[in-house]
Amino acid sequence: MCKLDNIITTIRELDELPDGTAVEILDKRGSWVIKLLGDWVDLDKPVGTTWNVYTYVNTRRYGVRVINGEGTEQ
Repeated sequence: MCKLDNIITTIRELDELPDGTAVEILDKRGSWVIKLLGDWVDLDKPVGTTWNVYTYVNTRRYGVRVINGEGTEQ
């Protein structure tokens, strides 16, 4: 992970983030998801749905920015 910008581009780095971490996907939509109980969820989507594949694919394609969580400046 690039410490300066908190940018992640690998699934391994994404999986290492603790629960409660929010990330912004760096695509045109700028979506953000939160890691809860090991799954990535979008709070604007139906309860009980997970967005793991979407998050993993877009992390590799565009990267994500950690917007809160362990190891970030707040």
